[in-house]
Amino acid sequence: MAPPPAPQRLYRLRRRLLLVISLLVALVVVSGIATVLTGLASRRAILEAHDLEVASRRAALLSVTAREQYIHEAHTIILRDRSHVEHHDAWVSELGAKLAELRPGLDAEAATKLDDIGEASRDLSQLFSTAILPAIDRQDWHEVHHAHDRANALVDRMTEHADSLALHFDERAMAAERRAEQFIRFALILATAVCALAAALALIAGRKLWSSFSTPLASLERVAGRVTAGDRSARVEPVAAVELAAVADAFNRMLDALSRTEADLVASERLAAIGRVAAGVAHEINNPIAVIRGYVKTMAKEAEKPELREELSILDEEAAACQRIAEELLMYTRSPVLSPRPVQAEELIRNAVEHCDGGPGRAPPVLVDAEPAFITVDPLRIRQVVVNLVTNAREATSGTSEGDEIIVRGRQQDDGYRIEILDRGAGIPEEARERLFEPFFTTRRDGTGLGLAVCYGLVTAHGGTIRAEPRPGGGSQFVIDLPGVLIEEARESQERA
Repeated sequence: MAPPPAPQRLYRLRRRLLLVISLLVALVVVSGIATVLTGLASRRAILEAHDLEVASRRAALLSVTAREQYIHEAHTIILRDRSHVEHHDAWVSELGAKLAELRPGLDAEAATKLDDIGEASRDLSQLFSTAILPAIDRQDWHEVHHAHDRANALVDRMTEHADSLALHFDERAMAAERRAEQFIRFALILATAVCALAAALALIAGRKLWSSFSTPLASLERVAGRVTAGDRSARVEPVAAVELAAVADAFNRMLDALSRTEADLVASERLAAIGRVAAGVAHEINNPIAVIRGYVKTMAKEAEKPELREELSILDEEAAACQRIAEELLMYTRSPVLSPRPVQAEELIRNAVEHCDGGPGRAPPVLVDAEPAFITVDPLRIRQVVVNLVTNAREATSGTSEGDEIIVRGRQQDDGYRIEILDRGAGIPEEARERLFEPFFTTRRDGTGLGLAVCYGLVTAHGGTIRAEPRPGGGSQFVIDLPGVLIEEARESQERA
């Protein structure tokens, strides 16, 4: 024997959609943040490279400025006068300003080189003012030559440090450019990876979600096709998606309702056909039975022997039963014509109980407990209903123990009136209670199955309801709810109208 299939694990499409959308949004957000950060980092690296390139050019200009300082010293030596001293001092000041511009943001190595250039410039300027100029004034050319060699050494030192500083800035600028390229490359790789991951996730999740939708919808389509083809037993199988499970359940309930409606329609058509046939038969039988009863009663009056009169009485009773069945058939097949008017409910109920026939055997007593209230009904039709139900209750309780009286209760319910007939009979089986008001259905051997059907038609024609329930402690109770309770002022105005 094969093991039963494992139950489907329920899931919510809304949760899956939310999860997929959240993942895609998270990927987009992460990608966007990473792109922004790498963009900012690459921009910072590019700006740093630009600043370093500018610093490199400025460092290269330091060498030119240092040489300009030396050139004016050389012109002073060549001309042997002080005509270039002012220009020399201007270039010394300019070199100091350029050194000050380069100082912010330098590392220790570059700052050391910058300090060496500044120190060499000061030494060169001091050598010019303290050694070269006095030697020229004294025309001590040997001292001038000796100071000039020292000045060349200081200039070489300054240019060497300036070139080294420019090279240092160039190397740092190239490193910054490489970092910018790495950031840009990382951003491109990350964007490509995120796009690929998002595409893969969208493809996988889309296929999964499509399967979650398409499978139940295909099941609905198959069931609809089977129902269209005439298979009224087709139903949608259980669906794992909670949202679509509600749709499938509603679809199955709709099919159940359609099946019940179709069955009710077939039953109604069958009953209508039976009713039309029964009405015709009852009409044709009723007249001959009336003739038979007339002759039987005449023969009973003229019969001399008691045995013959008793037999004729039995014939009359059986003919009367046939005539009652024919009348019930005619009453059931005809739509009741109502003549509603305001009546006192308590008086109507008591009058109906008084017209009840006790039937054969001992008749259980009937206790009336009704509240006075005016209701708008056809009194003859409602009395017929109460008489029928009380008669049935007496038949159900016939032969029971003492004290098992029948109770007919009347109570005002909101804007309606409720009539209850309670007995202590054997009760009505559960399976029979659902069909109790169907025509031609009866639980008695001698019943026609039309009495309660007639009661149902008369009550519903008034806009009311009738139902049978088990009575607590044993027995049955029939409950009739009628609309149309009138207060005293409304009743008087309606009667005057």
